[in-house]
Amino acid sequence: MTTYRIEFGPAWPIPPITVDFADRNAAARQVAEHAIPHLRPVLAEKGRPELADCFFQTDRALTVGQFMWLSLAGEKAAQFCPARLTPVTEEADRG
Repeated sequence: MTTYRIEFGPAWPIPPITVDFADRNAAARQVAEHAIPHLRPVLAEKGRPELADCFFQTDRALTVGQFMWLSLAGEKAAQFCPARLTPVTEEADRG
């Protein structure tokens, strides 16, 4: 199973997305490209626009994910916008 539906936490106005995780790096980039335009205004409103320069990470089991921001120079990190990953089966695709 490599295709997952990603649903983001209720505090974040990001529509769900279905992504093929056969290549986890490509999948993480696809999730970020989908979500960052929705995250940017919320983060700016919270006074943390720099957090929009982030990446999406998941656990090994592909059950949960979140966005992460790192500042190596500033020795800071932030995790935000939790997400639930649900495997998509062929039956679910057919409706």
